[in-house]
Amino acid sequence: MIANPFQMNDWKNKKFVSVVLIVQLTMLGLVGLGALGFDIPVLRQIVGFVYLTFLPGIIILRLLKLHELGPVRTLLYSVGLSLAFNMFLGFLINMLYPHIGISRPISTLPLVATWTLVLCLLCFIVYKTDNGFFIPTHFKVGGLFSPPVLFLILLPLLAVVGTQLVRSYQTNIVLMILIGLIGLVPILAMFARFIPERLYPLAIYGTALALLWHLSLVFTYLAQWDSFLEYHFSARVTESGFWNSDVPHEYNAMLSITILPATVSQLLNISGTALYKLIYPLWYALVPLGLYEVYRSRLDNRLAFLAVFLFVSIDVFFLHLPFIGRMMVAELFCVLLVMLVIDREVTSSKRALLILFGASLVVSHYSLSYLYIAFFVFSLIVLHLLREKTVRMTTYSVMSFIVIGLAWYMYMSGSAPLDAAAHIGKHLYESLSLELLNPFSRDAVQVLMGISPDVLHWTYRILWYLVLFFMAVGATALLSDLRRREANKEYATLAIGNYILLGACITIPFFSNTLGVTRMVHIASLILAPFCILGAEIVFRGLSRAIQFIRRSIPSPTKPTAAVTAILVLFFLFNTTLPFEIADSPVGRSMPLEYGHITSGEKSIELGDRIDFWQKRLAEQEVSSAEWLAKHRSEERRIHATYVQIGVPVLLSYGMIPEEQTRNLTPLTTMKDIESSYVYLGYVNMVIEYGTTGAHLGRPDPVLGDIMH
Repeated sequence: MIANPFQMNDWKNKKFVSVVLIVQLTMLGLVGLGALGFDIPVLRQIVGFVYLTFLPGIIILRLLKLHELGPVRTLLYSVGLSLAFNMFLGFLINMLYPHIGISRPISTLPLVATWTLVLCLLCFIVYKTDNGFFIPTHFKVGGLFSPPVLFLILLPLLAVVGTQLVRSYQTNIVLMILIGLIGLVPILAMFARFIPERLYPLAIYGTALALLWHLSLVFTYLAQWDSFLEYHFSARVTESGFWNSDVPHEYNAMLSITILPATVSQLLNISGTALYKLIYPLWYALVPLGLYEVYRSRLDNRLAFLAVFLFVSIDVFFLHLPFIGRMMVAELFCVLLVMLVIDREVTSSKRALLILFGASLVVSHYSLSYLYIAFFVFSLIVLHLLREKTVRMTTYSVMSFIVIGLAWYMYMSGSAPLDAAAHIGKHLYESLSLELLNPFSRDAVQVLMGISPDVLHWTYRILWYLVLFFMAVGATALLSDLRRREANKEYATLAIGNYILLGACITIPFFSNTLGVTRMVHIASLILAPFCILGAEIVFRGLSRAIQFIRRSIPSPTKPTAAVTAILVLFFLFNTTLPFEIADSPVGRSMPLEYGHITSGEKSIELGDRIDFWQKRLAEQEVSSAEWLAKHRSEERRIHATYVQIGVPVLLSYGMIPEEQTRNLTPLTTMKDIESSYVYLGYVNMVIEYGTTGAHLGRPDPVLGDIMH
């Protein structure tokens, strides 16, 4: 047995400082070798990841004298503190260093020097102030080779192998096997007991990481609209070595996609693409692990595990968010905030963490910040009305959250985040008078009442209805929480706020259109997943008793947990679209499972779906041509190209050409309009021969035809 590395804050002080210094010296040596041209690729990335993701946080935990947190909480708080440390220290040197003659503060040498100096200073303070604490912690190395541990470690490895097979050989058989094995995890944990409760944290992290990687690693480059914009702003910082906070765009105000990726990219010597595909999922997979700690305050371990499985089963988690860096980081801070709010042991250090994680959420994602500010204010009001004294969610901490949010959004990026919120508010206000009585103005209604073309889609829709129904029934458990004295009232009031959020998606026109109704359900499930499990237990327990009463020959009712697990496994499988793939359904398959069919050309799909696929996924020729154009173009000449939602994705991201420097190439564009300009034709134009919206399907616009001939 060795000392538990996930509880370094409980180690002897001398041993703790020694390990920190060894990691620091190793990092310095690897960076130095890289500067001399002897970069050790994999080793530098692994050591650098530990150095930036874990080391600052564990030092700060020790500095705050936060001990005996347990391995899971220690890991979560350490990672959260480390990410906050990297963002805010990077922001600080970005503001200060130009005044002392360092024009590129976010570059390798200033970053290495600053991180080394600050971490060594903090480590010295820890050595002097926290010298008396020590609790022996042990980690059984032999347990790493047990069958359940090897099985759980195998899941992320299968995701890596499966995605490479899809990219290289257009076969998704390994990914299909992976999804089937993940579907077995709750069964093995609930009934076979192959996965014991002590391994639930590993099962949760391994499952979550495998699901995230099974999408992010299947692409050669970035994919989906948000990632192109995020990459553009992070690459601007990386290339210039400086974050220009005056650029008027709400994405530019988020340190989670500007300072943070630029810092990690420089110190790890890793590309922005690899950072989004590999590192961000490693951070985001901690969110379900933190939720397990949260849910255990309301449920026993087995039901808490099922609640987490429900959260990761919603397709937004693994089919949408793996390329939205700011939301992945922000959700981690949301979970850390909830963990602190429900913590029954309150200290001044944990109150400080509450404010710090609130500030970190503010600089990570403006939409989630607005939602959680609203949740906290609502909770504080309800607790006051219930005459409940809260020592965790105080008026001071909530007001600090609000002040930090308003100050940041007012003074960064030309108040773009505040302007975006004001624009959304204005749109909602205007739509209330115009579309209040129109049910189809609600995105949720369109999703729930849409047409299902076959039995599989009907089954999928019914599973969604059941999940939402169970979540509604779970509100009865929430009401009992409000009546019970020993219940956590802070968590209960947060749950009420999330129920209101779901209600607003159904009742307020266009409310859910900003983020999308499925993403709203995903956000609400962060808090409401336990109540969905409780609601399902209530329903099946009632049905079982009713059947037993009607047919007294039945000796004992069916266990509700078995029925709940079966529905959750089916819900997960349908969200991964595995049944649609097995049935060779023409619609409804996910990108990881469908990717090989499309790129190999073996699947005949409609023109609109082909265009959507290639606009969200960049071809290698597009990236190469965009990089060439960015290097050789004259900035005095305009660029005409086919626009999509965010402009021209490949020019914006890998070409680093701002949207305002491009012009839309439309069916009305003439040859005269493009004189003395560049014309960029992408994969959709050259291979599919499709121009822009309004063009004749299957052949290019007139001007495109002239250009290509």
